[in-house]
Amino acid sequence: MPIFLQPRLRAATLCGLAASIALGACSQPAPPPTAPATTNLQPAVVVPVDRQDVSRRDSIESNVHYPALREELAPLDRAMHAYADAQKAALAERMRDAVPATERQERPGRLDLDFTVATQTQDFVSAIADGQGEFGGAHPLPLRATFNQHLASGRIVALTDLFSDTEAALRALSVEARRRLAPDLEARLRAENLPDKVLAEREKTLHTLLEEGTEPKADDFAAFLVDGVDGKAIGITLIFPPAQVASYAEGPQQVAVPARIFYAELKPEFRDAFAVDRDDMDAASRKPFANP
Repeated sequence: MPIFLQPRLRAATLCGLAASIALGACSQPAPPPTAPATTNLQPAVVVPVDRQDVSRRDSIESNVHYPALREELAPLDRAMHAYADAQKAALAERMRDAVPATERQERPGRLDLDFTVATQTQDFVSAIADGQGEFGGAHPLPLRATFNQHLASGRIVALTDLFSDTEAALRALSVEARRRLAPDLEARLRAENLPDKVLAEREKTLHTLLEEGTEPKADDFAAFLVDGVDGKAIGITLIFPPAQVASYAEGPQQVAVPARIFYAELKPEFRDAFAVDRDDMDAASRKPFANP
């Protein structure tokens, strides 16, 4: 082989060697991926959900719905459960009185209750229970109750807990409830086109029921909701069960009472929870029983 061809062979050999090295490098396994940096994982947010309690005990089948509540409303949740348990016990007792023991397994009583958050203000959350109990009687027993939690204290408050002068507040509520209920109930009665004598008798009965059902007593105004949406409360709604202020056929009744009617009687710790115009506040201080 001519000697002048040897450099070309060496060049070709070097090129082949370089190519082999490159191919060998490409055939090596890839290094494992770098693990991502760890981050502090936040705990999962627990979202409250509605609950349905279906059970049978003491010859009572119960179906109770509880709303989803945030943690700070635990007192409200306990109050609703206590009410449901009390109604189960009361129905079981009525069953023992109304239905022979041999028939209770075949014809159990039944409790249906639905708890609902009705209103929420910056200081109160109000819930209502609505349902009925069947215990072997001719008609189901209507059930309705309210629960109001004061957020700052965590207490379930009764209506009378709101006032410094309870008697004055109840008198004001009695006057307002009669003033607002009477016209509507009378109008419904007259719409039936009854003979004059029958109408007069029915009107007398109506007014008797209304007056007796709205006497300034705590028991007559036990069911109420604090009215408002997110901000300050604007008043309360009084709720009356069937037959308390009107005939049973008229069903439950309710009356919205603006805060100015009872503002002067509120305890100091509750006054800032209710929104009242300055003119109304002055009027309430001067004439706490005046009708608007």
